[in-house]
Amino acid sequence: MLRRPIILFALVGVVFVNGCLSSHRGSGSSANLQSAGDAISTFTLVGNTETGRKKWEVQGDTADLMGDVVYLSPVAAKSFGSVDLHLTAKSGRFHKESQDVHLEKDVVVTSSDGARLVTNSLDWKAQREMSSTSDWITVTRPGMTVMGRGGIGFPKLKRVRLEREVTVTLQGNEGQTIVTCEGPMEVDYGRHKARFWRNVWVRDAKGNIRSDRMDVTLDSQTNQIDEASFFGHVQIHNKTQTATAQRAKYWQLPGRTRLIGHTKLVMLPENERAGNER
Repeated sequence: MLRRPIILFALVGVVFVNGCLSSHRGSGSSANLQSAGDAISTFTLVGNTETGRKKWEVQGDTADLMGDVVYLSPVAAKSFGSVDLHLTAKSGRFHKESQDVHLEKDVVVTSSDGARLVTNSLDWKAQREMSSTSDWITVTRPGMTVMGRGGIGFPKLKRVRLEREVTVTLQGNEGQTIVTCEGPMEVDYGRHKARFWRNVWVRDAKGNIRSDRMDVTLDSQTNQIDEASFFGHVQIHNKTQTATAQRAKYWQLPGRTRLIGHTKLVMLPENERAGNER
């Protein structure tokens, strides 16, 4: 049990900060755009780093220029860094003064390392360097799917939080592992840790574990589970036995589990074992 890699991908936001703004219509200038009815047919917004390297780029077919707000429809954006991101959405709003961004309808973010995020809306707060949504989020990458309702992410701090109804599905050589919790689920990528809250349920072909909370530590080199700790009303079920405890700890390398506090172990009779596998 728990012998699967967990690589929980952060909720991503395109960083629209410290950039320059340029728009064009064919060979026209931005001044001509303002005098042409505050609307353009094609546009490009570009953000550069202090050294002049391109940091992000946004392209679209239409844009309405109304005061501080640029209305975009549709939206295609790219963010360049250690991992390149590509984002599309049916519509969006860019606030020139605050540099905040709101995207909605079929928001899709793909990364150069094979991840894909899908949601119906996404907000980026430039001052706080924070992305958020109240909608369903689905993140997929090879061998893994993460789903949850509502989320908040701080890319610079390498932290993300999915608010509720979280499901993580992992595919491995030994079959499928599913982790669910009522939420929230918190991930700290800098420390290689994840935490699942409220009615946590881990299940695979060998059995299942329930608890109030689960903390996971990942190996920084392999992204394999190094250890997992379970807290509160721990119940462990497999084909031959069931156990309860206040706490439990699992170590990946030796494949060992330790029960802590008011432990109880019951061997199941043959006629009950089939039902306990479900």
